[in-house]
Amino acid sequence: MKKIILSLIAALCSITSFSQANGAATQQFFQLPIIPDSIQNFQRRCDYMLAHYWDFCDLKKAFSSRDKMADAFDMYLSFMPYATASDVFASVDNFFSRIAKQPQDVEFIASLAESRLYSDSAEYKSEQLYSHFLDNILKVKKINKESRARYQAQARILRNSQEGMTAPAFDFVDPEGRKTRFEPDPNQFATVLMFASPNSAEADLARLRLDADIKTTQLIESGIVKIYLIYIKDSQTTPASPKGWITGIAPGIETTYDISQNPMFYILNSSGTILKKGTEVEPLLSVMQQLRIPKKKKASSDNGQS
Repeated sequence: MKKIILSLIAALCSITSFSQANGAATQQFFQLPIIPDSIQNFQRRCDYMLAHYWDFCDLKKAFSSRDKMADAFDMYLSFMPYATASDVFASVDNFFSRIAKQPQDVEFIASLAESRLYSDSAEYKSEQLYSHFLDNILKVKKINKESRARYQAQARILRNSQEGMTAPAFDFVDPEGRKTRFEPDPNQFATVLMFASPNSAEADLARLRLDADIKTTQLIESGIVKIYLIYIKDSQTTPASPKGWITGIAPGIETTYDISQNPMFYILNSSGTILKKGTEVEPLLSVMQQLRIPKKKKASSDNGQS
């Protein structure tokens, strides 16, 4: 990672004639583009780097060294957090247009993108960016069928569960064994979906912290917030539902929602739009503290008349 950062700084700062003459690519897999002196804005310099990053790379031969190509791809991703979104997407589109006829190379890039952008340990975790990679990956017709099925499933889940999307409806079974359906409730100010494994210590701790939070309890009692605790699989030791919560089991829900980590929280507004998602309980508790509990209306006076 240190080498990547140093290379990033060197690439962005290489504006001398010496760098131009020598390609600013000493010890690099291929020569990096030289950013014109006239571009001074840091973001614009990153935009330029992404637009021209692969210009001097022979992509038909570069994949013969998978390790070096992985390092080059990591450096490529390292510019993206600082660049304009439209330029990032355009660069990714152009990159795939150059390797689309090499399905094995596309699958290699797909595995790198999944690891760097989507996995639990992703260094540049971004669902929006990974979705764009998936769109390009799935355009390639000759990739492995099993790989295609996995990437299609990921694309579907991300379309359903990104922030800004409408939360999908789903069926679950309540503790009494009754089949119930969750649908966004327009009469509900805020809804929290908590997906968890019934035998997860992390999920149990998050549940206990939410249940013990006085403000959260008050919001539930006042009808401002509704919390659904949905277990992703059945268990003989499924914990009891906290007071005021709706609990159920929805096996297979991970094919509809992104539940790549345990627990996973979704905060929805009254129209069912996903406002925020994440695995930590602290941001959820912070949101609860910001919500207001409506004051109870005083009984109207009857002016002394009975």
